[in-house]
Amino acid sequence: MSGIQALLMVLESAQKERDAAVSTLESARQAHDSARQQAQSLHDWRQDYQRRWQNQFQQSGGVEIVRCYQGFIERLGDAVSEQDRRVGLSEQHMARCRAQLIERERRVAAVSQLIDRRQAEAQLKQSRQEQKATDEMAARSVRFKQAMEASSNEQASGAA
Repeated sequence: MSGIQALLMVLESAQKERDAAVSTLESARQAHDSARQQAQSLHDWRQDYQRRWQNQFQQSGGVEIVRCYQGFIERLGDAVSEQDRRVGLSEQHMARCRAQLIERERRVAAVSQLIDRRQAEAQLKQSRQEQKATDEMAARSVRFKQAMEASSNEQASGAA
């Protein structure tokens, strides 16, 4: 197996890893968007609930209803806090996925660049070999022509 073939296999592997990282980042982005939407829904719902109950308390409100309201708002606040925590965690996960994708893209670029350099070196080497072969053939042709001329001159001098 030539060096370039081995590098092509490394490149293929690096590209697969990069593609997997793209997929992982997309999944993380979707999870983050979902968590963010759910958090926003909980925030909106809590505000709406507080507004409705404040109107209700202005009209009438017993102590038992106020306690139920406060207990529910507390649990709702806990749910909002938990969802906000999940959003933060999903942001961190997405950032790690993004960093991993960047690293994988750098590896693909580095291997591609190495392959390009090796191919250029191989092409230069081949070009030099072809030039050397051409030069040798031209030198042989010149020597052959000189030998033929010398032989011709000897025959002409010998005949004279």
